[in-house]
Amino acid sequence: MTKRLHGFVIIAVVLLVPSLILGASNEFRTAKAVASAENTITVPLEITNTVELSALDIPLKFNDGVRLIAVEFEDTRVSYFDIQAANIDNDNKTVVIGLLPQISANHKPALQPGSGEIARLVFEIVDPQVEAITIEATTLENPNHSLAFVYVDRNQDGTQRIQLVEPEFNNTTVALSGVGEAELPSTFALQQNYPNPFNPVTQIAFDLPQASHVELSVYNVLGQKVVTLVNREMQPGSYVSEWDGRNNSSGIYFYRLTADSFTATKKMMMLK
Repeated sequence: MTKRLHGFVIIAVVLLVPSLILGASNEFRTAKAVASAENTITVPLEITNTVELSALDIPLKFNDGVRLIAVEFEDTRVSYFDIQAANIDNDNKTVVIGLLPQISANHKPALQPGSGEIARLVFEIVDPQVEAITIEATTLENPNHSLAFVYVDRNQDGTQRIQLVEPEFNNTTVALSGVGEAELPSTFALQQNYPNPFNPVTQIAFDLPQASHVELSVYNVLGQKVVTLVNREMQPGSYVSEWDGRNNSSGIYFYRLTADSFTATKKMMMLK
């Protein structure tokens, strides 16, 4: 899924609330880039958060010679968020990514502590002489944006306090000469969830050697389906899906992957 908003104001309202800037205890980083198509480079963005995360504000700047054509959020830790927005400004070589779990009436949890991918930047190489892509955090005005993790604490009197964490981030340079095509899996595979046992969030990895219609579901010990995590057409590759079981009881669960004619089931345990 790719979303672009002009006149981008996502989470600006949140940032107007009095806040406390905390020490840099969380991380924001890029992962290994891959050549996803001709003249196209995909750079994954990953974070580590140590407590439940309520929103993210991610303004980034990149260099000349490339054009940012998409920001993807599918099959990431934030796939379930109500708002997954990106304002791409190729004239000024910036992008502002805003992520917010809850704006709808249906309850959606904050992002649980953990590490992993939250978005992918898809660049097109427009200057054949460019040798690298440089990505750095930036600060923008009107509206104001700076790299921040947004947390909500509840005070003893029941009021809420917005806290901002400026995550650790080292500016990244991706040398294009070192970027290769993504290595595709040779076989279907369903991995053991991690962590296991877990409380209440776990990640399930699986491999697809070919384009397939994929269904990944969780079942209880009675064989009743608890939730469907994935149900769609997917391209070849390696994926990770996250299950948040906070609304379910402790115990043994099973997760099943069906991809075309391939089916596999594994057991996991939630301990609260």
